Amino acid sequence: MICIPADHFEDDVIELYESSFTPIEKVPISNLERAMERGAALDVFRDKGALIGFTYSFIDDDKMFFIYFATSPEVRGRGYGKRILRIIREKYSDKRMFLITEPKDRDAPDYEMRVRRQNYYLRNGCEETGVKILSDDAWFDSMFMQGRLTDQEMIDIVRRYEDIHNGRR
Repeated sequence: MICIPADHFEDDVIELYESSFTPIEKVPISNLERAMERGAALDVFRDKGALIGFTYSFIDDDKMFFIYFATSPEVRGRGYGKRILRIIREKYSDKRMFLITEPKDRDAPDYEMRVRRQNYYLRNGCEETGVKILSDDAWFDSMFMQGRLTDQEMIDIVRRYEDIHNGRR
């Protein structure tokens, strides 16, 4: 498996993005690509040309907001996700990283998926922060992925990213 930094979203990555995230989590691809001109990084993972997965993050100095991570349905449960997280941590070893996930709201129709997603990150070395983050008008739980950030640092980087991807900066 190789990690390929990308400067745009290819069709198969767009398909995986569209099928992997809920409407509240997704923004238009054009917004994501706009942010790639100003600090966002798209890393695509392939094995013998086949798409394994991708990560999309926003980098600001020594901080990294890990925004999207998806693996192809065909390879889920085979350890690729764990390997991708390890590669990202190594590639960005000089960054303090955090991520956000949909909160474990028992009334949400996808409650079980939310719990599975958060448990996956916990099993793979992430740590709950106890901080709720407002992102594009929705509240999310946050987790440290590598190192620690203050509450305000996380809030500031999310706002900066949103201003860029929404075209306000």
